[in-house]
Amino acid sequence: MEELKLIKSITPDEVFESWRKMEENIEHWKPFWEARGHKSWEEWRKKTHASLLSQELKWGLYEVPEPLLTIPEWRGGMFHGWSKWFYNSFEEKPPRLKNLLTHPGVHNHWYIREIANNFKDLETTLTATRLPAQAGLPNGNICIAEGMHRACAIAMMAHDNKILATKVLVMLADWPDNNPPHLGSWEK
Repeated sequence: MEELKLIKSITPDEVFESWRKMEENIEHWKPFWEARGHKSWEEWRKKTHASLLSQELKWGLYEVPEPLLTIPEWRGGMFHGWSKWFYNSFEEKPPRLKNLLTHPGVHNHWYIREIANNFKDLETTLTATRLPAQAGLPNGNICIAEGMHRACAIAMMAHDNKILATKVLVMLADWPDNNPPHLGSWEK
């Protein structure tokens, strides 16, 4: 993994608390989880990421030295909404982020564009899983598990030849299965 630099090992609790710190107090998420019947951000996130949180994974915190080159090669996460609305036109599921940008719904997505045009954070942390080498996803077996909009925005910035002055980190765990974890609400 030449494209990533290990900073330290982290625990599953540290991963979850990092998500809490990033998301729990963002106002636009509250109506989202409340509309789905959840009483709190924590209840919602534990349900949407149950497949990931139920595994005994070894996590590492890595720096992504060249995010504009590396992240577009990564794959989206198997989030129900993304799969339903955006992945259906791609043979590979999940598609690489650089390919996902060809979908008009992603390329013109207001929030992804907003982030790409105003990426001012000094540092951002994504979460991802790495599928086994035999998963048939050469040179792109890292799949986003949290931070999909930011990852797409970074891929968009690379596509648009923009400069990213943000330090990008990723909390990464090796996934034990050839299929990435299903995240979100997959019930019908």
